[in-house]
Amino acid sequence: MALADWSRAEEADTGRAKRLAGSYAVAAGLVAAVLVVGVVFGGQIKKQVLEEEVEVKFVPPEPVKAAPPPPPPPPPVKVATNTARPKLGSVQNAPPTEIPKGPPAEGDPNRPKEEGPAGEGDPNGCAGCTGKGGPVAPKPIEAPPAPPAPPAPPMQVTEVSTPAVALTKTMPAYPEEARKQGIEAVVVVKLVVDEAGQVESAKVMKGHPLFDEVVLAVVRTWTFQAATLDGKPVRMAKVVKFPFRLKAG
Repeated sequence: MALADWSRAEEADTGRAKRLAGSYAVAAGLVAAVLVVGVVFGGQIKKQVLEEEVEVKFVPPEPVKAAPPPPPPPPPVKVATNTARPKLGSVQNAPPTEIPKGPPAEGDPNRPKEEGPAGEGDPNGCAGCTGKGGPVAPKPIEAPPAPPAPPAPPMQVTEVSTPAVALTKTMPAYPEEARKQGIEAVVVVKLVVDEAGQVESAKVMKGHPLFDEVVLAVVRTWTFQAATLDGKPVRMAKVVKFPFRLKAG
């Protein structure tokens, strides 16, 4: 290396060192200044924070509410004190108040005990007694009335002088259900005609479930001129047949 180059290198190093020393000095000054400012103003800031006034308001305590008064006690139940029983005369079976010291005195049969006034007597009572003397004689039991005599059996056609003759005679219609099923039947009904010519009773002697009710409903509406025997109307039994046949074709 030439001498001139070495000299220039040393000069450059010397300038750099001076610049570094100046930078350090300026930095140290700034740090010192910051510390001084912190010490001076820090005490004031701390004083303001610690000495900050806070307004506190004291609220008076709420008055203690008095407990509600207890409900009034229920009214006392009135107990009936008058338990005396109405006077019913002398009590024969009242319990004794003292222990007897000997056997009870026997009454004089020649001097019977006088009866009390009407309406009084022994409260225990007795069967059949009236309080005015001895027991009352029971009333005689009346026999139930005799049942009415059963009506005389209805007369037959051969027993009457004039048989019953129908005045209104409606014929029953063919039941639709039996017609749909193609069922045929003969219904035999025994009916009783009373003295007024009305159908008293009707009963199916032979028939079919699809036809029986239809026939009975119609027969009960029939009316007759009553049968007679020696000129007097009498009850008469009749037998009527109802053939139900479907027409061919």
